[in-house]
Amino acid sequence: MQTTRSVSVVVSGTVVLTRSCREACAYCGFRRDDDPLVPLSRLGDQFAPLAKGRATEVVLAAGQSPAERPHVLMALARDKCTSFGEYLHQACRMALEHGLLPVLQVGWLTPLELKTLAPVAASVRIPVLAAPLDGEGQAHAAARGRRPATAREAIEKAHQAGLPYHLDFLIGLGESAEERRRTVQEIGAFCAADPWLQDVRAVPFQPVPGTPFRARPPLPFDEVRAMIIELARAFPVHALSVPIHLFARYPELIGAGLNDLGSTPIVTGDPIMPTFPVPGLELVKSRLVEAAGALYERLPLTTPVAVNRPGLAEALSRARDRLQARAGSGLALLDNRKCFVCGDHNPDGLQIAFRRHDADTCTATWVPGAAFQGYAGIVHGGLLSTLLDEAMAHCLNGAGRQVVTADLRVRFLRPVPVGLPLTVTGTRTGHRQRIHFARGTVTGPDGTLLAEAEGRFAEC
Repeated sequence: MQTTRSVSVVVSGTVVLTRSCREACAYCGFRRDDDPLVPLSRLGDQFAPLAKGRATEVVLAAGQSPAERPHVLMALARDKCTSFGEYLHQACRMALEHGLLPVLQVGWLTPLELKTLAPVAASVRIPVLAAPLDGEGQAHAAARGRRPATAREAIEKAHQAGLPYHLDFLIGLGESAEERRRTVQEIGAFCAADPWLQDVRAVPFQPVPGTPFRARPPLPFDEVRAMIIELARAFPVHALSVPIHLFARYPELIGAGLNDLGSTPIVTGDPIMPTFPVPGLELVKSRLVEAAGALYERLPLTTPVAVNRPGLAEALSRARDRLQARAGSGLALLDNRKCFVCGDHNPDGLQIAFRRHDADTCTATWVPGAAFQGYAGIVHGGLLSTLLDEAMAHCLNGAGRQVVTADLRVRFLRPVPVGLPLTVTGTRTGHRQRIHFARGTVTGPDGTLLAEAEGRFAEC
């Protein structure tokens, strides 16, 4: 009888603060010269969809020491911040206000910055290198601060500041298998018992277009598997993961010790490796069945010393509520902004924006083109049904609920011409326990009722 293995995951989203970076690593496709710093006033607009999408954390990503760039200094002054650390502090506080646990992926931070951020940041990601690789043509030939010893220094600083951390072992950059093995053993002996260490991830190199290493082959799978075995030996009680873009071969690594999918940017996609799609949780669940794996969701913080910090109490409580709601529903219902009707991240969707009028009503206006016809010049009835379903669900979800359609009844009253501006309205009409009722309408520009629907929706 095959034993079922438990695999954990953190539902996350990533917000890029700036791609400006003082380093020029040969494998990095994230860095952009003169990339602007997102104003603090606009961060709330990015945090709100993550909270609505039921993420539990937000990864705040930035290049190394962006404040060394004049345009970033000017942006910090605009936001009345004296340093990048102060900017990060305010960004973390805003994330907490939205019920999101902020995780910093911003390169190396100074001891003062770490101490300042410890009360408001959930954790920080620390990259670990196995070799300098700073010779001509090597990975870090144009990078000033990329040294193996820097990771150990960063671990010490995070521990002293009382800031939880995650370890990312970067492999396949040109180091030898022996250098990888020795580094894992040394770092494991150094901090595997540290209560501030939350989890460990192996990050194998992947070629990225437009970089000096674009033609370099990725690490052979057998060497990735050998690395997982070494990490499992050095960190026997920690969650151990690989990036989500290696998910296709994840089941093959479970036997080597992999037990986690780690921070998975399901809600936003992965802006750091955008060429790799991020699978949804339902796809992940079905794929893991092949390896007798069972998926469960966890918080990004895993140790009592990390969790029991007063500044994070409210955000942790809201994150737990999201986990419990998903576990109770039996469905991994996540809004990744790719809904066919309203998703603004779906290039093939309708991208219809609904506007709320009150607690129970929302509307949207849309002009269907010829691509959406059934008979010549007439909008397809299935599409009208989709619009009505979306409007009704949207008026319920927008009021703080999450629902799925249980029953839908549509009446087509008049043919709907292509090219006519349509108004789609959804209105909540009542509820009974966890079942909600709504009415949807499609009207023409003169107010003529063209189609209507009634629906029952189950609250998740």
